[in-house]
Parts: sequence; structure tokens; C-alpha cells
Amino acid sequence: MAALAPAYAPRRPTETVLHGLVRQHLESFLAYAREHYEGGLPRYVENELRAYLKCGSFSEGFVRCHCDTCGHDLLVAFSCKSRTVCPSCTGRRMANTASAIVDRMLPDVPVRQYVLTLPYELRRLAAFKADVLTAIGRIAVDAIFASYRARASRHGVEDGQCGAVNFVQRFGGSLNLHVHLHVALLDGVFVRDPRGGVMFHPAAPPTREELDAIVRRVQHRVAAWLRRHGYLNERPIDERSNELPEQTALDACAAIAMGRGQVATLRDAEAAAGDHDEAVAGKAAVAVELDGFNLHAAVRIERGDDVGRERLMRYGARPPLSLERLRRLPGGRVAYRMKYVRLGRGKHRIMSGLEFMARLAALVAPPRYPLVRYAGVLGPRSAWRKDVVPQPREPRPACEGAARKSAGSGSPERPAEPSKSSEGRPPRPRTPDGPSGSGGAVAKRVAAPGVSPGDVIALAPNILSVRHWGRLLEGALYAATPRLDWASLLRRSFDVDVLECPKCHGRLRLLSVITEQEPVRRILGHLGLPTEPLPLARARDPTDEADDVEPAVQLGLGFA
Repeated sequence: MAALAPAYAPRRPTETVLHGLVRQHLESFLAYAREHYEGGLPRYVENELRAYLKCGSFSEGFVRCHCDTCGHDLLVAFSCKSRTVCPSCTGRRMANTASAIVDRMLPDVPVRQYVLTLPYELRRLAAFKADVLTAIGRIAVDAIFASYRARASRHGVEDGQCGAVNFVQRFGGSLNLHVHLHVALLDGVFVRDPRGGVMFHPAAPPTREELDAIVRRVQHRVAAWLRRHGYLNERPIDERSNELPEQTALDACAAIAMGRGQVATLRDAEAAAGDHDEAVAGKAAVAVELDGFNLHAAVRIERGDDVGRERLMRYGARPPLSLERLRRLPGGRVAYRMKYVRLGRGKHRIMSGLEFMARLAALVAPPRYPLVRYAGVLGPRSAWRKDVVPQPREPRPACEGAARKSAGSGSPERPAEPSKSSEGRPPRPRTPDGPSGSGGAVAKRVAAPGVSPGDVIALAPNILSVRHWGRLLEGALYAATPRLDWASLLRRSFDVDVLECPKCHGRLRLLSVITEQEPVRRILGHLGLPTEPLPLARARDPTDEADDVEPAVQLGLGFA
């Protein structure tokens, strides 16, 4: 039997360490940037930091859900919909993106993850120049596609088509600005059969020589593109100007976020219970490097593993900040536990409040800066897309669902991330082969020249598998649109039905959306909740904290 799902409890963002740090240092940080740098920080950075302080605050308004049976009310505060700062909104975006991609984009074929790390000199350019990032992502995906088509051609499969989802991550594992790409590639090529159907040829794992060829092609084409668009200064050193370009406030924040800073291991008295680290002994076996370009391709999800695909998509769209790894230290310092730790090195990044705000500001994604991109057969303009992406299953009549339930089938499994418990899984029914069968995304197998039988997957028709559909509660949690509603996403991620009344187990309905301050204060006062948001600390001279800041950080912010 499945474990009982936990009851829903509204989050309390004002009690987190992150909220307290931003509330304490925001005004000082913005004032110092305006005073020492022309124009201060960009408006989008300030707006996202201020919006985060209002996220989840009932004093800013809320939605009221009501149970008509027992009169129970549930208040839900508004969110800021941040892409970087707010852990709750970025976590929701992560789960929503993964659900939509798995349900509406990825066919039931193997998926391999390619991780491309950029040279240090390119990271700041790609972090704030959308055209540079777009070009690098396109060149990287094209190079991987070319490698797959060449391998397929050697086995007699011509005109193969590839598909991928490209995730852009602007961060590393320790609050540092580290732009790199996570490419979730459909691990093979698509071709048309004589009848116009779509067949998928899975690929063998890439060899080191093939990865090396991809990296060389990416390095050559990226350098050529940068040179053609004037981003490379190839003049002799004696002909270059000695005057450094004027540094902006965002440039100073980026320099700090790309620096190593102070890394140490906290004493047992300062470290929280349960701290752990993931030691990194060396590079992975399936990885190559050339002139700072590093390509890793060791992770592969097999077909039929829809839970694994959703976990991989969540990893690609994950947020940059974890509240569990952030804490305040005595003296006003901030510690962030690093995810990957080299043997013999410190486990925590130690920062002043000002350095923490600078790193946070550098990680904020600029506007019109897509973080998820689709390529190949998954591209929005691809003629193959309608034949490759899966379609939802037809709903069964209520009597059929009731008969199946009475037959003793178990409850469907929910995703294992981020919930820790697991549930039973309904037995997969036997289905006929062929295009008319209802066996899911893969209806039959055929042979092709140069490929052994069983290595070719025919998508005819491409419908979500019975197992995946059952995990979605027979389609009740299916991502019919790119953005899932709040209740469905919580139920899919945590197995919590927030619209079930905790008192009478009836159904809650949306009663009203309250945004006007007068009724907001009246309702919150009646419930004994704060009617005003927490005040921000006044701006003060941040150089008071400079004694504990490393010289490099002081120089970057004008302290020296």
C-alpha cells in the first residue's frame, strides 16, 4: 500500500536565511552600486531582488479557497515567478518544465546527456550577451548532431534526423557564475520508412575519439564566430590600448561571482548537523577537454524510464540556490556548502553579506535570455515534430476505470523526486503489436540495413505509454499545456492534494482573489497574521564589513 501523503502547509519564506540576508543587505548593496558606478545595477536585477521579498507574503494579497461542506478556508499567497533568486518559484519552474517536456516533447526513446563547459574567458561573455550564448549553443548542438548522422551513415542509415533539449545553466555548485550547457539528446537518429512512418535508430555510446572530434569542431567554429562578430581582439599587444574599459556595477558583481573567494571547512560547532559533501577524485571516464572546452557524456536514460527522464529534465532546469546549504555565521558572515569538493579542500564558501549579494546579482538571468531551447526534430518549426512528440491517450470510460480498480490494481506510482517515499505500480497490460495497438509510444520493431533486428524503434502511432499514463493518474496530472496549474503540479511532485479539505475531505473551490489592502488587512488581522510586510534594513556603509573581505573582493567593489 502507498504511504499516506503529507498534509499541505503554506511555506514561510520570511523565516529563511536567504530572506533575512536579502532584507538586511539589499538597500545597502543597491545604494553602494548607485554611488560608485554610473547607473548602478540593471533594473531587472533590482526588480527580481525586490519581488523576491514580496513572494509568499500574505500582506501582498492572496487567493481564498473555500469548502462548502464544512466552511474550511485555505489562503494561498502570490508568488514572484522569479527565474533565479526565489527558491520556491525556481523549484516550481523546474518541476513544471520537466513535466511539460516529458509529457509533451520527449518520445519513449533513449536519452543521453551532454554537458559542455566553456572556457573561463567565455563565461562572462556568454552570461550577459544573448547572441553569444545562442551561437555557442547552436554550434554545440550542430556538432553533436553531425557526429550522430555520420555514425548512422556508416551503418547504412542516411538522412538521419536528431533532436535535443538544450538547458542553459548560469551557475556552478557553489554560488559562482559558471555558464555551461546541459544538452538532453535523443540518443539516436530518426528516419522515414517507405510508408512515411518514423523510425528511430538508437546509437552506441560515443567513443573518446568521437567526443574529441565534437569538441574540436565546437572550439574551431566558436572561435571563428567570435572573430567574425568582433568579440576577439587579434591585434598585436603593442597596438592595443592600455586603458581598461569602464567597469559597471554588474561587471564588478560578475568578477566576484567568477572568483574563488574564501573557501574553508567550518568547525563542528559552526557546521549544521547532517552536512555532507560529494568528493570528486578525478574526471569522468567519458569526458574530453580542449582549450577550456570540456564535454561530458556519461549519463544515459533508457527507453521506458519516464521517471528517469523527468529526473534528468529537472536536473537540467534546477534552481541555482539551495536553502539547505546556506547559513549565517557569527559576525555577520555567510556560509554556503559546496556541492562538489576536491579532496583536501574546504567544504564551504565563506562570504560577507556584500559578497553574497554580489554573487546573487550576477546569477540573475537577463530578460529575453532563454534558459531552455529545443533543436532538431523537437524544434518549433520542424516538420518532424508532429510525428515525434507523444500524444495523450484517449480517456477510458468511467466503468472501465472502476472495473480495473475493483480488479485489485495498485495505485499508480508518482515521481520519486522530490518526494522520498515510493508507491506501488500497476501491472502493465499486455498489448498487441502493430500500428493499431495501444501499447504506448513503441508499437513495433523493424529491421533496417546495417542495423541488427531489435535496434530499430518504430513510432506508429506515438502515444504515451500505459505505464506513464498510469503514473499520471490516468491522465489527471497530464501536462496538457506548457504551464501546469498549482494544485496539479503539487500533486504530481509531492503527492499532496491541496484541494482536498483536511477536515471533511471534501473539495475546496476557488472563492476569491483578494488584492486590495483594506480587506487583506482585515482578514489577516482576524486570523492573527501580520498585516504588514517585514521592513527592509536601511542603507548603510557596506565598508564596515570590509575587514573580513578578501583583498580581491575589496578591489572589485572599490574598497581598496
